[in-house]
Amino acid sequence: MNELASMSDRRMKVSEVAEALGFSQDTIYNSAKELFPELFSRGKTAYLDEAQVTAVKMNLRKNSEVAMQPKTSLEKALLIKQAMQFQQEMVEELQAENAGLKAKIETDRPKVEFFDAVAGSGDCIDMREVAAVLNLPGWGRNKIFAFLRERGVLDGRNLPYREYQDRGYFRVIEQKWTTSEGETRVSLKTLACQRGVDFIRRLAAKEAA
Repeated sequence: MNELASMSDRRMKVSEVAEALGFSQDTIYNSAKELFPELFSRGKTAYLDEAQVTAVKMNLRKNSEVAMQPKTSLEKALLIKQAMQFQQEMVEELQAENAGLKAKIETDRPKVEFFDAVAGSGDCIDMREVAAVLNLPGWGRNKIFAFLRERGVLDGRNLPYREYQDRGYFRVIEQKWTTSEGETRVSLKTLACQRGVDFIRRLAAKEAA
């Protein structure tokens, strides 16, 4: 009551109390008249001292708190019903959200399993391993090579064109082997990187569609 403390040495009119407490003049007038009817029985302007202003303030607070409390069994029952409805709505929203998450998990499961398999296969793998990862019916190593040649990804030697190497899909390595005559020969082998395996999967999916 900082505003009132500065006025503790004098009495205040209803309008001044209303301004200090932040209520309408009618509200202050009715509360003060309820507590101190003698101040309003003389037909003159009523003045309230600090103690009376404090009493008015306490009375207004008490009335506000009481007004917010349910007064009858019906009001209490309605409040309980509203709380139960709100709780039920929250439960239904959580159930719907949970169902949506479960559906998304099931939808994403094949994709997650595929990328888990690719991630566990090392940096780059050969076409035999690619076929095992993709696990497409009838798609073995030779089928994948033929498919990629038809799509212009590999050349006639089953080596990727530069464009697809630059994209990080494939890597070509040298393999040394020895003939029965003891001669050392070198051959080139195509490996598919993790991005390349996904690239092949997407191409195969378009083919199936």
